Amino acid sequence: MNLQYAIFGSLLIIMVGSFGLSQSNALSVGPVTIPDDVLAPLVPSIPPVTVQPPQLPTVPLLPPSPLFSFTKVKSGLVASDSLTDKVANKEQLLAENKYWKYGGSAQVLNAPYDIFKDSQGFHVGVQSLANGEWAGFYGVTPNTDATLFHAVITTDRRTIPSNFYNNGLYVQTASNTDVNYVTCFADTGTAGTVWAVLSATGNAGGATDFKTLWYDPSVGQPLTKDCTIITNGVNYLKVYLDGIKVYENSTMNLQMPGPFNAFLEPQTSYAGEMQYGTYKDYYAVSSETVKVTNTPPLSAKVRLVDSSMHVLAEAPVVSDSASLAIGQYHMPLGAFIKVYDSNEVELASTPNPIGIYGGDTYQVKLNFLPSLGFP
Repeated sequence: MNLQYAIFGSLLIIMVGSFGLSQSNALSVGPVTIPDDVLAPLVPSIPPVTVQPPQLPTVPLLPPSPLFSFTKVKSGLVASDSLTDKVANKEQLLAENKYWKYGGSAQVLNAPYDIFKDSQGFHVGVQSLANGEWAGFYGVTPNTDATLFHAVITTDRRTIPSNFYNNGLYVQTASNTDVNYVTCFADTGTAGTVWAVLSATGNAGGATDFKTLWYDPSVGQPLTKDCTIITNGVNYLKVYLDGIKVYENSTMNLQMPGPFNAFLEPQTSYAGEMQYGTYKDYYAVSSETVKVTNTPPLSAKVRLVDSSMHVLAEAPVVSDSASLAIGQYHMPLGAFIKVYDSNEVELASTPNPIGIYGGDTYQVKLNFLPSLGFP
């Protein structure tokens, strides 16, 4: 059977619903099949559209000018959790009252579920009470004003004997009780596993309108993906999978104003056994760009350069500042910050690569005025 039709003809979406704003009351209200009229336009889109990053040059390694230094005046890091830093079982995690809260329909329905942490990540398992009946469980963050969310997601199997199993990262509005969210996730069925990006809007009872924004119909897809979701919740959404841009749109009607909650969640309608999603390397930052301000006179561009002297990002200087997009890279991004004039002469540089997060702001500081030789 054609994988594209076998999986996406019955694609099921996780609805990460919330009854009330209290996180302790957050409840998965169950997935709903995507209507056929949503799926139909996607059938011809093979292969999926992805955008490779532009090839940027390499630059020479020069000693930094002693005239200038860089000071971080604003940090963009909102939250970071490797999810691999300790070993904890279900009882220990549920007893914690820390950053992550836990819940889901499995708990309400008395369906089997499990959570634990080890050196491989945060593991969430769930099993349906009966085939065709959905159950889910999740870890959810506090309300946050971050706009970029990242996690590495692993699905524990390529196929299941019947029904469906979904596993992903979800960003949902926390400003009201409407179930409005965007997600990148894996969908597993009898024919295989595919990865997709979707948005959904609804009401307090659940999502009612779904838009499939991107998916990969190819066979034999990896069971682990690095997912980055960037959104303002109003009109803008960008998604990277494994550092490749798979979706970007600035004219959307997302209806999910901030603050947001991020969910790590698997759901399943298969009752045969427990299915696990594994998550690690979660972080959230305030922006997809890093800003460099107070650039020296004659500055024309700012570059971020890795330790091999490959240019990772560059942007023009406008009004003594530059904003460089780094959402496609893992953070913290290790890079030099370098400022150039219009003739490619390096004016200022950090002495070594530094750890950079989206939303960081660095200010160039004049260390001293050079002597002009006058008494």
